[in-house]
Amino acid sequence: GEALYNIPQMPVDICVADSQGGIGYMIERMLRNVLHKHNLHREIVTLVTLTLVDRNDPAFGNPTKRIGKICTREEAERLSKEKGWIFKEEKKAGNGFRRVVPSPEPLKIMNSGVVEYMARQGTIVIAAGGGGVPVYIDEKGDVRPAEVVIDKDLASSLLATSIRAGEFYILTDVPYVYINYQKPDEQPVEFLDLADTEKYLAKGMFGEGNMAPKIRACLNFIRQGGRKAVITEAFKLEDKRYGTKITMHYED
Repeated sequence: GEALYNIPQMPVDICVADSQGGIGYMIERMLRNVLHKHNLHREIVTLVTLTLVDRNDPAFGNPTKRIGKICTREEAERLSKEKGWIFKEEKKAGNGFRRVVPSPEPLKIMNSGVVEYMARQGTIVIAAGGGGVPVYIDEKGDVRPAEVVIDKDLASSLLATSIRAGEFYILTDVPYVYINYQKPDEQPVEFLDLADTEKYLAKGMFGEGNMAPKIRACLNFIRQGGRKAVITEAFKLEDKRYGTKITMHYED
C-alpha cells in the first residue's frame, strides 16, 4: 500500500488491533451460526485486548519474531536505512530477508477484569488474539504502543491465570504432545506432571520451533495454580481419549 498508493505503513500495534477485530469477527460469526444450529442462546463478544510489556525486557535487545513480507537484500537495506528496521535472512526462502521485532514476555492482560466479568456472566469472550495489542507504560504513566509481537500462547496462559480459570486448553494440529516429534523414536504422551514436563523441556525433547512455546505456556498456568492444561487437536477437543493433560502431579 505504501509503495503503490502512498498509504503510510501501519505500526505493529495497529496491525494487531486490526487483526484482532477482523479475525475475532469471523470467529464470532461462525460461533453464532453453530449455536443457532444447536438452538443454544449465548452472548458472544470480540474484545480488542491490550497486553502490557516491560520496555526493559531483554528481548528488546534481541529481536527474533519475523513479520511482514519477504524482501530482497536491496529492499531490506533501504527499509533498514529509512525506518530503522532490523532484518534477518529468511533461509527457507532463498535469498530473502524479513523484518524482525522483539517478542517480550507479557506482564499483564490489561482487559482481564472485563474478560472475567463477562465470562462469569456466561458470555463467550474472544480475546487476546495475536498475543494482544502490545503496549507499555511510560514515565508519566501513559499507555504507549510497542513495536513488538507477543507470543500468543504465553498471552493466553496469562489471561487464563488472570481470570482464575481452572483449565487451560491449547488447540493445535496434532492430537497429542510428542516427545522427540518427527524423529524415529517419537512418542505421544497422554499425561504429564509438572516435574516431568520441565525435565523434558530442559532436554529439548518437545521441539523448540513448534511445541516448546505451548509447553511453556502450560507450565506457567500450572505454576500459577491452574488445575489442568491440555494440548490437543481442535477436531479432537470433545473426545477425552485424545490430548495431553498436564497437571501439578500425576492423578491416581
